[in-house]
Amino acid sequence: MSAAIAAATAPLVSSPAFAAAPQITDLGLLPGTTDSVATDLNEHGVVVGNSTIGSGPTQVARAFRWKNGVLSDLGSLGGQKVSAIGINNNGWIVGSSTLADNTTYRAFLWRPGLGMVPVGPVDGFANDINDAGVVVGHYYDQEFGRRGFRWENGVTTVVEYAAGGTDLEWRKFLPTQINNNGVITGDNRDQAARWVNGTVTIAGTGGAWSGGINAAGDVTVTTYSPTESAFVWKADGATRPLQVPAGADRVWPTGINADGDAVGSANTGNNNIMRAVYWSETGVVHSLPSLVPGGQAGATRVNNSSQVVGWAHLADGTTRAVLWKS
Repeated sequence: MSAAIAAATAPLVSSPAFAAAPQITDLGLLPGTTDSVATDLNEHGVVVGNSTIGSGPTQVARAFRWKNGVLSDLGSLGGQKVSAIGINNNGWIVGSSTLADNTTYRAFLWRPGLGMVPVGPVDGFANDINDAGVVVGHYYDQEFGRRGFRWENGVTTVVEYAAGGTDLEWRKFLPTQINNNGVITGDNRDQAARWVNGTVTIAGTGGAWSGGINAAGDVTVTTYSPTESAFVWKADGATRPLQVPAGADRVWPTGINADGDAVGSANTGNNNIMRAVYWSETGVVHSLPSLVPGGQAGATRVNNSSQVVGWAHLADGTTRAVLWKS
């Protein structure tokens, strides 16, 4: 196993095995908010996420950066709903923000010392950025609905599955992440897919979503039809199953590092109780601790030092952005 987040395989209950393994840190809230979640981190341990208050149309959402213990607000493009989703190793951050009308969304790029600027199409949402500054995401086309885009140095191109022919629904490829080799993972209708130099390859199973991608092009996949399961779809086409913890019904892997260690969430029974989990490169699952005994949690991303980010509930049910590390 590549990092010290190794521990004995455990069911989704509190386990003494983690007492001296990964430690969980509450990353806090931006002033005036009640809940937060961490969405990504880079190899320097800089974390991005969102801090919110309220829900629905009146919700206020603000994007944050957490660096060396300091939480800072990234600002906005004029509106009150801002979400940071991805960060690269240069500290460049992407996400989406409403404009002053609080209705129109734009994808944004935030750079240290330069602040936030819009990128890509109107009604766009950025999901990830690689170290070369290539941004991927999706936007809403009034005629065709959601479509994927790739933005590089001011130039936006539509990312799609050309083999879908004239059927625009089958041509849709919606990116979720991009690695430093420019390989994009995403979803083609109801199938996990991978985009390489303009060519899209389907994972080979319907009823599936893509999760994270690593430097090698390995992708985590969750299937919901005909059965619920999860696996790593390797760049060579091979697959490696991801273990479901004892007592859980399903798992959602959302991130994977260069060693093949993956992170995500598991659901226990019909109570919709979520637990954060970590898989070794062999697919064996381990629990990650929450902020309170028995509290819910979910992991979103993992870096090559096996630092993990995500969210966890406090005793009052509010959510906090968290960092797990050894």
